[in-house]
Amino acid sequence: MNDIKVMNHAADNIRILAASMVEKANSGHPGGAMGGADFINVLFSEFLVYDPSDPTWTGRDRFFLDPGHMSPMLYAGLAMRGFFTLDDLQQFRQWGSVTPGHPELDVARGIENSSGPLGQGHAIAAGAAVAEKFLEARLGSTMMQHKIYAYISDGAVEEEISQGVGRIAGNLGLNNLIMFYDSNDIQLSTECGLVMTENTEMKYKAWGWNVIKINGNDVAQIREALTAAQQEQERPTLIIGKTVMGKGALRADGTSYEACINTHGAPLGGDAYINTIKHLGGNPENPFVIFDDVKELYAKRAEEL
Repeated sequence: MNDIKVMNHAADNIRILAASMVEKANSGHPGGAMGGADFINVLFSEFLVYDPSDPTWTGRDRFFLDPGHMSPMLYAGLAMRGFFTLDDLQQFRQWGSVTPGHPELDVARGIENSSGPLGQGHAIAAGAAVAEKFLEARLGSTMMQHKIYAYISDGAVEEEISQGVGRIAGNLGLNNLIMFYDSNDIQLSTECGLVMTENTEMKYKAWGWNVIKINGNDVAQIREALTAAQQEQERPTLIIGKTVMGKGALRADGTSYEACINTHGAPLGGDAYINTIKHLGGNPENPFVIFDDVKELYAKRAEEL
């Protein structure tokens, strides 16, 4: 396993890139992307199976992003895997760019699904898991052992489509389906507790899921949860990761800007942006950089694959 210090540095690198994409475009959603950076980094640098030289390789694991507004996180993670350039990231949300505000299907760049209404990603991922099970039945488990990963959010859990998907996946025993629930308790205009008070853990358990609760910003806990999910033989797995919206963000006065509704759907802005990038170890004058130790981390993973 990779050193925790380097892993945290890589996650901060994703946060810097995500916040900077939104800042440069003067539009977008930095907070969720900053909170989810730790999970994406662990998944992409240690667990996801893919061919660095052939993104369309049939034997790859699939990753589906449900909350499309968190695209800066995805683009930053894919840039570290070599599927996007830093110039691509600087064109975020610009007309005709390969980095639109909500991802569009582009398997050659590592994007497995176009973004749709919240909850749709649940269904796409479950459908892919069913397809994998069909191929496994036809071709044998030794040939078809792919994992389907999905990244879901509070808003998607609130959508009714997620309920149907959860029931079906549990009933079918789709043990090849692993969902990470980025539970940061913040949505666009309010805290989630004002509109959602159900027990999500118990709901998924009732549907027959394996449910694991972790600190979604802790590398060791993410690793442990993903390892357990990969070993599950009978059930789909929901990893509920409690994360911090806008993790690492500072206000213009230097105080914490974390867990704040304002970071969900708007640039950090001005001095808050500058303070945040400095706090995360970046250079506000030149933020579109992948740190040397992070390059080495992902290069090592590519060699292993």
